Amino acid sequence: MHTPGRNEPCPCGSGQKYKRCCAGKDAAAARPMAAPGAPLHERDETLVRKMVRYASGRFGGDWLGEAAEAFFEEPGFLPEYPQTQLFMPWAVHHWEVEGRPVREWFLEEKGAALPEAERAWLLSQRPVVLTVWEVLEVQEGVGLRVKDLLGGEEHFVHEVRGSRQLRPRHAMLGRVVEHEGLAVFCGMDPQPLPPREADEVVHSARKVLGVRGTRPVPRELLASEDTSLGLVLLWHEVADWLKAKAVQPIELTNTDGEPLMFVVDHYAFAPEARSRVLEAFETLEGFGVEEDGEVVRGTFLKQGNAMHASWENTIIGSAEVGADSLRLQANSVERADALRRRVEAVCQGLVRHRSREKTEPSQMRQGRTGQPLAARRTPSPEELEALREVKASHYAAWVDSKLPALKGKSPRQAVRTKAGRHQVDVLLKELENREAGLPVEERMDVSGLRRELGLEG
Repeated sequence: MHTPGRNEPCPCGSGQKYKRCCAGKDAAAARPMAAPGAPLHERDETLVRKMVRYASGRFGGDWLGEAAEAFFEEPGFLPEYPQTQLFMPWAVHHWEVEGRPVREWFLEEKGAALPEAERAWLLSQRPVVLTVWEVLEVQEGVGLRVKDLLGGEEHFVHEVRGSRQLRPRHAMLGRVVEHEGLAVFCGMDPQPLPPREADEVVHSARKVLGVRGTRPVPRELLASEDTSLGLVLLWHEVADWLKAKAVQPIELTNTDGEPLMFVVDHYAFAPEARSRVLEAFETLEGFGVEEDGEVVRGTFLKQGNAMHASWENTIIGSAEVGADSLRLQANSVERADALRRRVEAVCQGLVRHRSREKTEPSQMRQGRTGQPLAARRTPSPEELEALREVKASHYAAWVDSKLPALKGKSPRQAVRTKAGRHQVDVLLKELENREAGLPVEERMDVSGLRRELGLEG
């Protein structure tokens, strides 16, 4: 559709120039709509600043420093963004000054003069508690479905930034405010925790509050200043430990127990020798052609499987024969060396080895730890298939594997008790959280494990 120039007659027929008639409305319609929660966030930030100024005048400047010292456990600490994301809302809504939060002093002395929208917003904050929220579902660019792991409530929270940074089973320490049919985060610690560490915080908090198991913690307990500050300090302790922890990479293996390494051997041969190369491959035991065309592709199989007795055979490598080149691939150095010896023996000088590529699984996921996404190496279809094979076999064996985290029991054994079911549930959340952080083509759906162990829902 043609957009008229600013000095052209407006197409609505008013007789005015476009710039003086419908240009403004059209420009507004063309702008992307603001997120539903954006006006509430803006109102909240405005009121937090007003309350901080009010309290500094009413109680003196030391009140905020005392709150910061309690919150961060550092005398004289001056927080900056992102530390203020939770601290500033906590300071005005939960930290008590002369027996009451700043919000209540502010409402009593300034509430009558506030615009009705601002006063209503502050009244909506009265029942809000600081608690631990687990992400159940992510709608990227829109928000998160979350559950309070202490109080038991569930909300869909309009949180655009968080929906792009968090993934299922992450946990956050924060405040969820419901107002006029919308729920938004107003105060959230910048450090999310993975499932196991979040469970430690929740378990410790329940122990201190005297509420064991999964029963909802009473609202009046969560609302106290001591509880909110205790949660903050506990969260910081676990988050700091997590940052300081030396993360040891998990060593992945193939089903023969060999360290997982994607190996590609490149060969060259004379074009006129191609038919003899293909004839040589036909003599290789366990080699089956999958596709015949300009490029002949096939896989190498061996009978049985060292890890799974029920498997009839195991894929140990693949080959691609082009017009004048050969490509061998395997998922360990040991398998690659064995294939290379077999192929070179049957080809009897027809092929010439040119190079070998070796790629560790961790290199396939560069770009999610600070490296620019453009530098991320794209795994080949064969590498993805090999990785999925390894993960599928790992998860298939996991339910009956004796795990240190379960004190030597397997998940299938552990779910027979209430405590064991909770421990296995946390381990499954870790798997779900880890898989959600991978590119879609590398993910494994582990929901079948929950069904198998009776931990759905």
